[in-house]
Amino acid sequence: MKKSFFVMLLCVIFLCSVNISGVYAFDNEQIEFFYQDKVFVYNLLDNVKTSTQFDLDYEINKYNRFGTKQDRLALFNKILSIGIDKKIAINYLYPNLQNKIEKVKRTVNIKAKNAELKLNTATEKVFNINPEIVGQQVDEEKLYTLLCNKILNKDKLTVVVPIKTIIPKVVKQDFLGFTNLRGDFSTDISSSSGDRKHNIKNAMHALNKIEILPKEIFSFNKIVGRRTAENGYRTAKIIVNNEFVEGVGGGVCQVSSTLYNAALLSGLEIVEANKHSKQVGYVKYGFDAMVNFGSSDLKFKNNTGQKLTIITNYTSNKIRIRIFGENLGDVKYKLKNEISNVVQPTEEIVHDIGFEHVDKVEYDDEYFYLKKSNVGMDIISYREKYVSGNLSKTEILRKDTYKVQNALKIYGTKKREQIDNEKNRN
Repeated sequence: MKKSFFVMLLCVIFLCSVNISGVYAFDNEQIEFFYQDKVFVYNLLDNVKTSTQFDLDYEINKYNRFGTKQDRLALFNKILSIGIDKKIAINYLYPNLQNKIEKVKRTVNIKAKNAELKLNTATEKVFNINPEIVGQQVDEEKLYTLLCNKILNKDKLTVVVPIKTIIPKVVKQDFLGFTNLRGDFSTDISSSSGDRKHNIKNAMHALNKIEILPKEIFSFNKIVGRRTAENGYRTAKIIVNNEFVEGVGGGVCQVSSTLYNAALLSGLEIVEANKHSKQVGYVKYGFDAMVNFGSSDLKFKNNTGQKLTIITNYTSNKIRIRIFGENLGDVKYKLKNEISNVVQPTEEIVHDIGFEHVDKVEYDDEYFYLKKSNVGMDIISYREKYVSGNLSKTEILRKDTYKVQNALKIYGTKKREQIDNEKNRN
């Protein structure tokens, strides 16, 4: 069949060389395409002279494709009967019709655009979603089917342009599942030293925008890394054996404790959280989270169905950590502690008879604390779950015990008159 199309092409071309209006009776036909308030009109007469031949079987040449409507209908039925696609057939009868349809498409078609998520951690509204744009395009297959039926049924050639909706691959709803605020917690750093603030800022920067996938266990030490001078950390106060001493990375535990509270308020499953050897003042007792690379970590599990995102904000006075993810709905979490078995410390006074602490104290009316006192206590920390404002569950998080530490107060032993006399003799 295809071979005969090409063999007889020269014979078919003869029809194009004939002065149509002078040989055959000619009926001009219009095809109208309607889209909203627009009408696109195709005129057969305007396109006859610019028509081109299709590769069709020789036998159809006995029909006059530019004659009467009856001629065209007979030719159309013949073309379809030999298996020619309706689009090719219609464009054979109506030359350059596809050009008019392309113009319709340029007006009608709208390119689909995916929704976009923009992150701005400096604003209260962290996640900004640009909604998707639903696309549309001319359903060309359906258009030709409608037109084909119109021709075969001898109907007026008017067609309402059929539209096919194009749904973007990413829609706004896709982002709504993990951009909800779950937990928000802040602590004060206004009284911290410059080096301590520097360390806090370093750790906060490491945590910012961290994502945690469902069922994934977050590790503070893994994300923040070793607190060393090589990693940009400075020396500041840390707690060791119930005392404040100088150590590299001082202040980072305030970051981990702030994150711990945000995770608790988010309803996350705590895998590991450890207390300091003495109480700290930046969170409620029982809600601190001491970290030390290699020995003590803060870990929690994403027990939700969506990914979580940690957002941190730092100022010279306050640090804030928020956790975003799946919507909590009407669920809310509250934290409380219970302090019991409080033991008040005593104060032991020692006179520096052996002059072991003359670098710190000398006169008998001067003193310093070799050890500061700490109140002994037992602390139970709880997390309460409320649903629609009603308490539905109380969870014991930890039971911490702090041993009492008595103060050790050192006085000098020399009288001021004695010191003055020694100075005069010298």
